[in-house]
Amino acid sequence: MESEIFNPCVAQNSSDSKEENKDKKQLSVPALHLITSLICGHQQSLHLVETKLKELLQHQEVLSEGVQSENERFKIAEASFHLPTVFQEISAYNQKLIQLKGEMAAVTERTSRLKKRAMRLQQQQQQKALNQEQERARQAEREKLLIAQPVWATKHNDS
Repeated sequence: MESEIFNPCVAQNSSDSKEENKDKKQLSVPALHLITSLICGHQQSLHLVETKLKELLQHQEVLSEGVQSENERFKIAEASFHLPTVFQEISAYNQKLIQLKGEMAAVTERTSRLKKRAMRLQQQQQQKALNQEQERARQAEREKLLIAQPVWATKHNDS
């Protein structure tokens, strides 16, 4: 790519048009030298800027093509996976999951209450069985005391 910036530092061809020569004759020699030196001084930096701009444009084109290809991939993915439908299904399953969690919490609470009740009933049954056993033991002891014993057995036991 040739530089499109005018280079006054390079000698002009003799094929310049008469109008250009006429314009140059209107400028004084010191002004012409001043303009020429000014342009020559900035020409290298302008050339670097031009190179950087071209490089930037190339990178921008590459990035633009990359973004366009990614957009195409997203369009293809959306078309093939039916993403809105998938998101609706996800929402429905999420609601079902929340409902199941609530039901599980309720079942856990009921189970806990039933376990407490069963424990309390078991303790009551054990207490009742213990009381009955103690009552039987008292009854047996009372009956034993009520049974007539021979006199010699009582005297023998007393001594």
